[in-house]
Amino acid sequence: MNTWVFAAGIIGIFTSLVHVFAGQVDPVRPFLKSDLPDIPKATLLGCWHMVSAILVITGCALAYIGWFNLSSFQNMVIGISVSFVILSLVFLAVGWYFFKYQAFIKLPQWVLLLPIGILGLVGAM
Repeated sequence: MNTWVFAAGIIGIFTSLVHVFAGQVDPVRPFLKSDLPDIPKATLLGCWHMVSAILVITGCALAYIGWFNLSSFQNMVIGISVSFVILSLVFLAVGWYFFKYQAFIKLPQWVLLLPIGILGLVGAM
């Protein structure tokens, strides 16, 4: 077992559950009730669910690769991990743009995304 990659996968699966269930309550429902036209709503809702699917797929992939210590998938682990580091940086940048120092609290998604990337990279090395 590659504990680092497996831990990244478990955090990824947990993150997907948070995204699917808690995300429906906070950002999605109010967004769907907004006065925004239907096409942008449908597009953004589609993007929301694509992110959900990616979170589930990558979390499961990392957990599986880590559990069975599949070193032949090292490049995949690195790719997924780098992606998660970049995603966390995106949330920090967007948060900084809108909220400055409160970005760390108002958009806390980076707290779950960054460890996935770091743990995956440590496990791949």
